[in-house]
Amino acid sequence: YYMSAYEDLKVLSDAAYYDRCNSMNYNRDNILQNHENTCIYNSKGANNTEIPLFKTLLTNKCVNDCKYCINCRGNKNMQKSLTPEQLSSMFMKYYENSKVEGLFLSSAVAKNADLTMEELIHTAHILRNKYSYKGYIHLKIIPGASYDDIKLAMQLSDRVSINIESATKDGLNDLATTKDYDKDILRRLSWISKIRRRHPDFAPSGHTTQVIVGANEENDEQIISQTYKLKRKYHIENNYFSSFMPIEGTPLEDRKANNDVRTGRLYQTQNLFDSYKIGYDEIVFNDDGYLDLKYDPKYMIALENKHKYPIDINTAVYDDLIHIPGIGVKTAKTIIRMRQKGEKIKSMNQLKDMGANTNACKTFIKINKSYQSTLF
Repeated sequence: YYMSAYEDLKVLSDAAYYDRCNSMNYNRDNILQNHENTCIYNSKGANNTEIPLFKTLLTNKCVNDCKYCINCRGNKNMQKSLTPEQLSSMFMKYYENSKVEGLFLSSAVAKNADLTMEELIHTAHILRNKYSYKGYIHLKIIPGASYDDIKLAMQLSDRVSINIESATKDGLNDLATTKDYDKDILRRLSWISKIRRRHPDFAPSGHTTQVIVGANEENDEQIISQTYKLKRKYHIENNYFSSFMPIEGTPLEDRKANNDVRTGRLYQTQNLFDSYKIGYDEIVFNDDGYLDLKYDPKYMIALENKHKYPIDINTAVYDDLIHIPGIGVKTAKTIIRMRQKGEKIKSMNQLKDMGANTNACKTFIKINKSYQSTLF
């Protein structure tokens, strides 16, 4: 029985591979596939530290027809399930042996949203009450779950998430006809946001969502526009972008895999919003609505505004500094602090020692009124 449950866990953990819990570039090396360590995923924490999470599905049996997903209802191979009691018991063995530091629990929809959500909640309830587990739990919210179940899931967990999968209603219709974009997903996002406002101690680490990139014909402008809007409207902690990969046995098995560079550009753009406070209207898309693959979005913004450059590094205000390619938030703040003490940047090497990418910034700046490189 014990060995059989662990064999099931290996299948269910593998099926959870595509569900992001952070933006690190997952590959198979991040999954420890030996028998004792199956289901351990290295998640990225603060300061890029790796945090081992117990990450799995409760079941891979699904009534939904998501065309990109290995668990879509047309695929009947290797269907497995664990009970909440089994999964919580196995998790605690990993946790007590210091192999994991938290739980990321998702599930396919075996019968309907309510029953699946109740199973996820039951698992968390066992951990919190039977085992007195006080650590990190991230629960997936099933599209279509009830308000009361979402509230209870948030009460038991540190973080929750519901995947929008697509940037538009039509885009989701191309991928899955069994989910209603407005009712099953956006309405639940609204409920999560409302519950967090009323109960700040529920899911204190916030809530996240995920978009599949490249599974349909949506362009970057549609993806960025929607995720930018939803993040602000519903106070989403993070938007994750998952590169589509064709999976044998699914309706999209012949579709071309998404270019990971494209996904990276989406993350870079989101970072401009979050860390640099750069506005959506500054982002540069090509005529087809895509971000440039050769140059990062911050560089493209600078090119679009090349009439402003080069600017003097010792007189530029903070907002101008963080717009310079190669100058990050930390470096920009250091420059401002130096200036307040009456100090100046005297050389490119000094900038480099402060963490700036001098190859990227040299064409956009002047130091003591001297051009550092010819611009265009």
